[in-house]
Amino acid sequence: MERFFKKESDCHFYVDKKSIPIGMPTLFSQYTHKTLQVIERVNLQNNFTGETKHELQVKEIGEQTAYQICNRLGLFLEYVDNLTNNQFISLSVHTALPEEIINEYLNEYLIGECGKSLDAVEKHKVALDAYYNWLACYFNNKPKYLFIKTRYRPLARENSSKPLIVNYFLPRTRELFYANAKTLLQKIVLKNGGELGCRTKENQGFLLEDFKAGKQTYPGLLTLFKLMKTNPEKEEFEYFLSSIYTKYGRSRTLYIPRHLLELMEQYYKEERPESDSNHLLVSNSNQNRGQCISVRYGSDTFEEIKKILQEKITENPEIYDDVQEIHDEHSYHVLRHSFGTDIFYNMCQGQNKCFDSITTTSAVYIETARRMGHKVDSKGANQVTKRYIHSCGYREALLKESING
Repeated sequence: MERFFKKESDCHFYVDKKSIPIGMPTLFSQYTHKTLQVIERVNLQNNFTGETKHELQVKEIGEQTAYQICNRLGLFLEYVDNLTNNQFISLSVHTALPEEIINEYLNEYLIGECGKSLDAVEKHKVALDAYYNWLACYFNNKPKYLFIKTRYRPLARENSSKPLIVNYFLPRTRELFYANAKTLLQKIVLKNGGELGCRTKENQGFLLEDFKAGKQTYPGLLTLFKLMKTNPEKEEFEYFLSSIYTKYGRSRTLYIPRHLLELMEQYYKEERPESDSNHLLVSNSNQNRGQCISVRYGSDTFEEIKKILQEKITENPEIYDDVQEIHDEHSYHVLRHSFGTDIFYNMCQGQNKCFDSITTTSAVYIETARRMGHKVDSKGANQVTKRYIHSCGYREALLKESING
């Protein structure tokens, strides 16, 4: 989709890929710009009974506020448009989205992935409240309860004051994480991020038995283990990551290097507890023993190993004097981001192209988007992939700093 502001009409317009206006948002924009009003949800308390009820009321706003609200709504609609390949989450049904999806945008995406400050996210919340309250007031839609989650507030506050944090780990830094893992399970989950570009949730998608997705059957890991034995020269094995386990419902092919597949087989034979689960990676804790690892297992493991490394670096600076700084703000996602940056950078090198000259319709850009599970259509790949262009610059700077050090 696209969004733009027309001065002659004095309002924002939102159109789909066929340049057809998206009805409700465009109507909301006209209402907001023309009336300079928003619908607020206020809490009214009965002084006698103490009961609280919610009521929608009109509030006056200025022209600049109206512009910002409609512009931020457009950013949200672009986010929804990128959640493709999921019949339940799309622009066509965005007015009826579950509030969990909208809150995920405010918290996981804006704060967690984009590094937005608390003040910035509050403004995005105001815009989305205005839109969904307007739908509730005039079209009898179900009201949405939008909020910034408690566990994301400290991160959002840090985002407002922290210096620029480079979300890229050099290969050596990633190897330090793997080397300090306490178990094979931890090492595999970290390598899945840094060598396959997995999100923490996607670690749940590694299945043992062959499985069906759509009308096609794909090999599970037990089949790949056998394939590895019969093909001693083969260095890379394709594994289909089902959309059931991906964040935005976009399935993709992972290319598992031989050494990582061997590590998975070793874990399966030596460390994995007895379990009826078809998931390769299962919990070893007393409470959830044998069950698929949690969505947060990757994040929790990363935090644990990060603290171990930070302590080692602080206590032995002479040993780690050429290692890049590991910040408190670094998360599991930096492993995935590092993998994506390397894919993009290496393809640019292979085609003898400068990374900052790559466009969204180029083969390098589209292939990187495909490998990372980003949206790709006939017009090219979406803007999310563009972050790897900037990270390639950081990659070169970090390499030069490491070599000079």
